[in-house]
Amino acid sequence: MAKAEYRSSIRSKQLINAALADLLQEKPLDKITVTDVVRRAGINRGTFYAHYMDISDVIQHLIDKTFLHIRDNVFEHPNPRSDYPLALLQRIQMILEEDITFYQKIMNSSASSLMQERLMETMLEYMIQREKELGFGNHEQYVLTLHFCAGGLTSLYRQWFAGSIPVSLNELTELAARMLQKILETT
Repeated sequence: MAKAEYRSSIRSKQLINAALADLLQEKPLDKITVTDVVRRAGINRGTFYAHYMDISDVIQHLIDKTFLHIRDNVFEHPNPRSDYPLALLQRIQMILEEDITFYQKIMNSSASSLMQERLMETMLEYMIQREKELGFGNHEQYVLTLHFCAGGLTSLYRQWFAGSIPVSLNELTELAARMLQKILETT
């Protein structure tokens, strides 16, 4: 019985997540209601509330899931110094491209700050973890530089998703990696 309940729980969450992702294609996040989601998912409100508190809780879950995937992908495949930071940004790009429309909707919604915060945390964690391996000397200066760069990178992604930067995501990734590399080389 417990396995059936577990499978039912997973299925319900998948239906809710898919319904929200579909609805994001049709209207802004702040206009989506729990009623919209349960109708689209074909479930009742009780099922929704058994798993989530509200729409922002669903968004939090989806973003957490995304960054767990990014984190696992990035941290499981360390790259040599010669590929750093391009490989990191390429892995993030690859995951964003898996559902570019969904991420565009998130980055252009009220959940944008949460998405940017998680992107920045992931980049900082990876780069700080690689500090000794990469041979940077002054820890405080390195961390300060990373915060500056990660903030700039997340802003670039936000602007790109908003359509304000007229280059492909691949071009943005390559340009950002080159800029980051130059800044880190002077640290």
